[in-house]
Amino acid sequence: MQRPLKTDLSYSYEFAAAGRVAFSRVISRGTLSIGQKDEVPKLLILLPLHGSACVKIGRSENLISKPGEAAILDGNRLSELQIEGSRSHLSFVIDQEDIFQRLRGSLERPVYGSLDFTPQLDLAAGAGQIIFRLSQIMAACLGADGGMRDMPETLSHLSGSIVNLLVDTVPHRFSTALNQGEWLPSPRHVKRAVDFMHANHDRPMSMTEIAEAAGIGVRSLQEGFKRFKGTTPISYLAQLRLQAVHRDLLKAGQRVSVAEIARKWGFRHMGRFATEYRKCYGCPPSESLRGRPLHLDSGD
Repeated sequence: MQRPLKTDLSYSYEFAAAGRVAFSRVISRGTLSIGQKDEVPKLLILLPLHGSACVKIGRSENLISKPGEAAILDGNRLSELQIEGSRSHLSFVIDQEDIFQRLRGSLERPVYGSLDFTPQLDLAAGAGQIIFRLSQIMAACLGADGGMRDMPETLSHLSGSIVNLLVDTVPHRFSTALNQGEWLPSPRHVKRAVDFMHANHDRPMSMTEIAEAAGIGVRSLQEGFKRFKGTTPISYLAQLRLQAVHRDLLKAGQRVSVAEIARKWGFRHMGRFATEYRKCYGCPPSESLRGRPLHLDSGD
């Protein structure tokens, strides 16, 4: 009779909070499968040190994580990480909303949807090399004698530099807008229109009313938004209202319905609203109302 082979399995995990970014070092040996069932609005960056792993994305797409290449993964699509043999990697888990806030500040307009980062980054040259070196510095401080755990501001600055490098140098859905100058300061009439919409987006308003508040004609308003905001005034207003719904859902109690909050901010067609909300925040509005827990481990 053939005896089953004995397989040694070991797994170690060191973790540090670096501002609003989670950083970890993982060392494992043996066959290991780490699964994720729920969508999670996080960005996971794997920086392999030794060994390979198969990353399953959605139902059909696979990516091999190997030394020399970072894997940039959307937590809303990640399903499983399969490891065989000896493996070690560093990882970052970044809240996608933090990246959206940075983009909103640069582009001066609401930003939502998927980030669509290029999934692999060369760690031997350019920004990838800098990111890898900064990560190694952080990893050297993770041990008991590292000391940087007691320097949260330093950790936060290092992780912030990595996030900035990702946004500025790694291709993603909003790279073209950043490179084509949508980040340039808006002219006064566009700023007046934006201020008017922010102050009044809880009530109905027309294009004519927005244009009058900005002191220009409707056509000039549309052209200004297209050039400096990359969208139309009406789409900009809809995005503001969607953000307001999201904030209210997160703060609301269970006695308030999604429909009540959506109608408060001017959404009348619930099916269309739910589709736009999921596209923006990666989950149905009902899950935001319930306060869905996140299941993605910082080191996985």
